[in-house]
Amino acid sequence: GPAAAAAASAPSSGSSGAIHSSLPSDAEKHMVRNVYDGDTLTLIDERRVRLLGIDTPEIKEQQPFAQEAKAYTKERCHKREIWISYEPNGEKEDHYGRLLCFVWVPADDGDGYLCINEGIVEAGFARAYHPGRGKQLHNWDKFIELQSLARKENRGVWSDFEDFEVVKTANGAAYHKRSCEHLANVRNLTEMMASEATEKGLHPCRTCFG
Repeated sequence: GPAAAAAASAPSSGSSGAIHSSLPSDAEKHMVRNVYDGDTLTLIDERRVRLLGIDTPEIKEQQPFAQEAKAYTKERCHKREIWISYEPNGEKEDHYGRLLCFVWVPADDGDGYLCINEGIVEAGFARAYHPGRGKQLHNWDKFIELQSLARKENRGVWSDFEDFEVVKTANGAAYHKRSCEHLANVRNLTEMMASEATEKGLHPCRTCFG
């Protein structure tokens, strides 16, 4: 379908910033039973994996590019062998008991390994996202760099992006519309463009951007 075609036309691995020459030392090989969406899959031992550092559009809410995000991950992982690795010194599970992982597959040309988490951001089918603005992630700067590239090239979720003014609170990890109900009693707001907020690794508020 069109989702698979869009996923297939994602940047080729040859020029990808998401290709690494070797796997992390702690990488474990597993078989995937099912890919639910762009950032969640299940291993054959029934454990669920949530891909670290990213947020993909919601399928059940029919958000744009949700199917393309699922196709990106499914095409590369579904019923295949993958490697998973954890954030060094980071949490290994979330409060739902899902493993918090980086997922790795052999690069298309067989030379090196594709980090799915980074590749899907580069393709424009996921936003860089991590609680606390990604401070805990060793490759957060890489995520932001790949996301900037996707935005500048209008890929995926960035295809119809037009810049606009947003605000953020002093220590917030999100950016908001000025009218957001969360900001009713907040004084010290910083104004910036959405593109700048994105470059800083801020994510859209789930209330005012839904």
